[in-house]
Amino acid sequence: MSFLGRVSRRWLIAGVVVASLVGLAAIGLLVVYPKVGARMIRSKVTERLGTKLGREVRIGAIEVTIGHAVLRDLEIRGPNDGDTPLVHMERIEVSFDPWRSLVGSVQLGIASVEGVTVNVRRDDTGRDNIRDMIERLRAEQSVGGSTSEGGLRPTSMTVSRIKVLADDAVTGTTALVGGGDATWRPGELVARIKNVTATTINAPKAAAALIEIKKTTGQPPSITVDGGEISVWPKLALSGIGGTITANPNKPGEYIIDLAGGYGGVPGKLWTAKGGLDPKTKVGSLDLVAAKFQLDRLAPLLEHSPVVDYASTSVDTALHVDVAGDYAKFSGSFALRGLNVGHPMIADKEVHDLDLSAKVEGSFDRKKRTLELTRGDFVARDLPFSVTGRAAQVAPQAAEPAALETPKRLGPGGLTKLDLRLVIPPIDCQRVLTAIPTEMAPYMAGYKLRGVFDTDVEVAIDWADLPATKLGGHVGIKHCRVIDEPADSPRRLKEEFEHYVEVEKGQWTSFIVGESNGDYVPLEDISPYLIKSIMSTEDSAFYHHRGFITSEFRTALVKNLEAGAFRYGASSITMQFVKNVLLYRDKTLARKLQELFLTWHVENTLTKDRILEIYFNVIEYGPGLYGIGPASWHYFSKAPKDLNPVEAAFFSSILPSPKERYKQYCGGTLTKWTEGKIGRILGIMRKRERLTEEEYETAKVTPLLFAKDLTESEDECLKRVKKAIKNSRSTNPMKK
Repeated sequence: MSFLGRVSRRWLIAGVVVASLVGLAAIGLLVVYPKVGARMIRSKVTERLGTKLGREVRIGAIEVTIGHAVLRDLEIRGPNDGDTPLVHMERIEVSFDPWRSLVGSVQLGIASVEGVTVNVRRDDTGRDNIRDMIERLRAEQSVGGSTSEGGLRPTSMTVSRIKVLADDAVTGTTALVGGGDATWRPGELVARIKNVTATTINAPKAAAALIEIKKTTGQPPSITVDGGEISVWPKLALSGIGGTITANPNKPGEYIIDLAGGYGGVPGKLWTAKGGLDPKTKVGSLDLVAAKFQLDRLAPLLEHSPVVDYASTSVDTALHVDVAGDYAKFSGSFALRGLNVGHPMIADKEVHDLDLSAKVEGSFDRKKRTLELTRGDFVARDLPFSVTGRAAQVAPQAAEPAALETPKRLGPGGLTKLDLRLVIPPIDCQRVLTAIPTEMAPYMAGYKLRGVFDTDVEVAIDWADLPATKLGGHVGIKHCRVIDEPADSPRRLKEEFEHYVEVEKGQWTSFIVGESNGDYVPLEDISPYLIKSIMSTEDSAFYHHRGFITSEFRTALVKNLEAGAFRYGASSITMQFVKNVLLYRDKTLARKLQELFLTWHVENTLTKDRILEIYFNVIEYGPGLYGIGPASWHYFSKAPKDLNPVEAAFFSSILPSPKERYKQYCGGTLTKWTEGKIGRILGIMRKRERLTEEEYETAKVTPLLFAKDLTESEDECLKRVKKAIKNSRSTNPMKK
C-alpha cells in the first residue's frame, strides 16, 4: 500500500473516532445533561436557599436544556404557615452560561417569575410565619453577608402576577394585594402593586388602585400612590388619594409626604396632607388641610343624606400632627358654616344654620390605643362649650403568652374606657335658648329667660365594670327664670284643657281634662293605694324633687350600656307627664331636649298635686283606654277611689306596656310575671310604710278579679289588642 493510502486510512480512522466521540458527547449533553442539571439545580436551590431562609424549600418539576431552565411550583414553607405555604411560585424561567455549567459552575442570566403568591399570617397567640426569616436575613447582612450568592444572582429579573394575603388574628387585620409586577436590573428596582386593600375590625379600611415603588442603588426608594381610599367610618371616606412619598435631600432617612384627595368617591382634590416622616425613628409631622370649600362639590355624596341646601354650606379644616414612635400629638381647627339638615327623626322641619367651629388639641398613643382630647373648645350657634376627655380602645394582644385577655364587653368601636367632661361656662340663659334651633325645639319657641346658665358634667365608663360607671356634675338651669312664655305653655294646664291622643298611626282623638268631662277624676277621688303604688314604681320621691331624679340618670345609663342600646330612661312622673301631655305629637330625637326644659318649667308652674291629677287622667291603661276613671270601671267595675292595694298594684304593673299587658284582661287571668310583679310592688309599699302590716297581709291573700265584658269573646278581645299594637306608633324616635 502506498504511503498516501496509509495516511488516508489513518485520517479516516481518526475522523471516525473523533466523530464517534463528538456523537457520544452530544448524546451526553442531550440525555445526561438535563438530568444532571435538574439534580444540581434542585440541590442548590432547596439546600442553599432553605439554609439561608431557615425554611423548607420544595420544587415540583424542573426542565433543563443547555443554558436554560424552568422550575415549576416552587414552595417555601415554615412551621407556622398553616395550610398554605409562605410563598408559592408557579413558574420560574432562567438562562445561564452553558459552558460554565459544563464544569459545575453556575452563572445566571435573565430570569422571570410568574404567579407569585405570598401568605403572611399571625395567629391569635401572636405567632407569625415571617418574622424569624426576616431577622435571619438581617443578621446575615449585618455581618457582611449578602442575601444573594454571586453566581446565583441573575443579570435581571421580572416578576409578574404577584398576589399577597396577610391575615393578623390578633388585630383582626386582613390585607390583600390583588396583583402586581416588578422589574429588577443592576442598580434599579421598580415594583407596581395593584388593587391593595386592608380591612380591620376596629380601625379604618384602606385601599389603593396602584402603589409604585422605585429604588435605585445608593438612593432611598420613592413611592407613588394613585386611587387610594381610607374609610374612617362606613359613610366617611377619604378617596381619590394620590401623590408621592420621596426622600428628603436635606434630611437623610426622612421622607417627604405630599398627598391629596377628596371625599366619598367624589372627584376633585379637596384636601392635602404634607409633611415628613423618618420610618426608622418613627418621628415626623404632617399638616392636613381641607381649605374652605362649598359642600355643593360633594353633591353626589350628599344627595341622599339629611344635609339639604348644601350649596350654601362651607367647611374649613386644618390639623397638625406630630409623631414620635407610637405617640402622636395633634392640634387644629374646624369650621362649618350654614349647615342645613332635614330628617323626620331629627325634627319635623328642616333645621337651618347649624354653624359649628372648634379648636382642638390632644394626643393618641397607638400602642395603648388611647385617644386624649386635652382641648376641645367649640362654638355652636354662638354658644361656647368645651368637651375634653379620654377614650381607650381594646389593644391588640401581644405575642407573649402572658398577654392580657380582651375584655368580654366592649363599647362602640371596641372602646374599653371612656371619660368625658362637658362644660358650658356661665352664660345668659336666653343666649343658650337662642342657640337651640326653633325647628328642633318648637315647644321652646317664644320663651324669654333671665339669669345665668352653666353646665359641668362628667361621665366615666369602664365597659369591664359597667356598674362602676360615674355620672356627676350639674346643669345650672335653676338659676334661669321665665319672664315671658308662649300661649301653649304649661301655664294653660292650670285650668281644664283639651288633650289629644293618637289612637292609631295618623288617627287622633281628643277629650277634655277637667270637671266638664264626666270621666275626669279629681286627685282626692283617686284611691290612695293607687297613688302610693304609682309612686313606689315610678317616682318614690315625687313630692321631694324638682322634676329630675338625678340618681336615676346614672342607673339608666348603666342599663342602656349593658343592653347595648337606649332602652331605658330616667323618667320621673313629671317627665312622663310632659311626654304624655305636652309632647304627645313629637317623636323626634330632639324631644328629649324639650322634655328636660318643659319638665323644669312645669315644676315651676304647677303644683305637685295638679301634676299628679292630670297624670292619672291622661295616661293610657289599655287599647283606647285613657284616664283612671274609664280604666277603673272597665277593669274592675268600681270607682277609682275604691281600688284596693292589689288592683292598684296591677295598674302600676301594666303602665310600661298597657296594650300588651291588656291581653291578661282578655283571658281573665294574670301571667306569672304579673303575679310576681304585684307581689313585689306590695312588698315595696310595705317596706316604705305605704301599707300597714295588716293591709299588706290582707293584700297578699286578696285575689284580683276582672269585671269581664260578656259581649266580647276572648278571641275577639285578643284580635282587638293585636290590631291596636300593630297600628300604634312607637314613642321611641329611634324606631320607625
